[in-house]
Amino acid sequence: MKLISRKRPLTALATVLLLGLFSACGGESQVADGGIRGTGSSVGPVSGFGSVFVNGVEFFTDSILNEKVESNDGIDTEGDLNEGMILRIEGQWRIDGTGAADSMEYDDTLRGDLSNLVRGAPGEPVRFEIYGQQVVADRQTVLKGRTLATLANNDFVRVSAWRQPDGRYRASYIGFNPVFYGADPIELEGPVDAGSVEADQFTMNGAVIKFGDDSFAEGISAEDLKPGAYFEVEGYKELAGGAIVATRIQLDDFRRYRPVGEDIEIAGPVSSDYNRTDNTFGLNGLTIQVTSATELDDITLDDLKAGLLVQVEGEFVSGDLVRATEIEARDGDAEITGAVDSVELSSNSLMIGGIRVAITSRTIITDDDADEPLTISDLVPGVDDVYVEVAGLQKKGHNGSVYMEATQIEREPSGNTGEYEVKGVVTRQDLTSTTVRVLGLTLITSAAVLNDADRAELEILFDEGEQVVLEVEYRRKADTVDQYEALSVELD
Repeated sequence: MKLISRKRPLTALATVLLLGLFSACGGESQVADGGIRGTGSSVGPVSGFGSVFVNGVEFFTDSILNEKVESNDGIDTEGDLNEGMILRIEGQWRIDGTGAADSMEYDDTLRGDLSNLVRGAPGEPVRFEIYGQQVVADRQTVLKGRTLATLANNDFVRVSAWRQPDGRYRASYIGFNPVFYGADPIELEGPVDAGSVEADQFTMNGAVIKFGDDSFAEGISAEDLKPGAYFEVEGYKELAGGAIVATRIQLDDFRRYRPVGEDIEIAGPVSSDYNRTDNTFGLNGLTIQVTSATELDDITLDDLKAGLLVQVEGEFVSGDLVRATEIEARDGDAEITGAVDSVELSSNSLMIGGIRVAITSRTIITDDDADEPLTISDLVPGVDDVYVEVAGLQKKGHNGSVYMEATQIEREPSGNTGEYEVKGVVTRQDLTSTTVRVLGLTLITSAAVLNDADRAELEILFDEGEQVVLEVEYRRKADTVDQYEALSVELD
């Protein structure tokens, strides 16, 4: 396979993708530039508008009548979409980072009342259930109308998610009290419980589903309700008894990844580890084949473990087999919280507490109080400071400098003036007795502060070749412009 070093220079394509994030929808004349890169389907979270951004491509939707989205969940047009929703686009994408959409399709994964909420430490994933189906939300989940900290039992939510190997769903988007959701308020996806199928009902993760002969769609029937098989159920809850009456039972969300044309772009969690015997791994119900020509971007074959969020571009070979042309990591390993120091529009980047944050066409920028989609221009500090929470990937530029590529930026109403929190991967060389270097920023510290991170344990982890992630609180050193000091250092 063709390995791409973290030190590779920024290519012309990457530059166009960065600049394309902020271009307005201008019609076919913009799409015409550049050659065809792929024709088929692209399935991933929406990251921006002005057209629709999916998997780093700006898809123009001019050719779709009324910018219609195929959905029965109250998502009728492009204007009903939100960042983070997993969208299927059929069309073509080009080497200049733009594409032409022929159709758009969206379907909620889950919809209903939230229960059994479990919170970890601040910033850690949150777990909850929707009628027995378990969901995980993390810093890369886009929430509309709430935050991870304000999620509450009995919230009525819509969730767009990927199914993980453990059966849980990893939420890409959570919306609260949606005004429109189609004719049926409840939507579930999950497996048929063993021994639960009766003449007119079955259970899914313990939730009772009642059905009739007219409940089934897409050519399936009650005979297909085999233990462990996954289905999607839409319906409503009985006033008495609590069972869910199914008005529609169909195949699960893996139908998003059905082949159309030769090419596909997909994002999602790895479902089965990379197998060195046949050079394949599982992703979203597909088998991904790695060849000597596959480009690995900021990822190694050993990283391809179940649960890792990745993006794959490839070609359908046959059935559900996809030959990968490019694989890149999309799971965040870095975070920073604090006030924006400056914004450089020409390079689509921010400086936050001395750390450079790059924005790409896949970066999702949100604010709970904003009615319209945000862009980098909304992060420019003015009379008041602009506070943000950023999740993303630790990267290394062609000159060896370390920076962060943002996957999601959440603008906050206020923050802790003058203080920052950062999380990043460190090596033994990043630590001395008086300094710690995180995301390329060297922080002045002391042996006492470093001891809080258990220096002996760190040395053991380094010796064992384990990845070490530190969480650091810091501030600008008094009477200096570009020096910072660590207030606390902890092992993540």
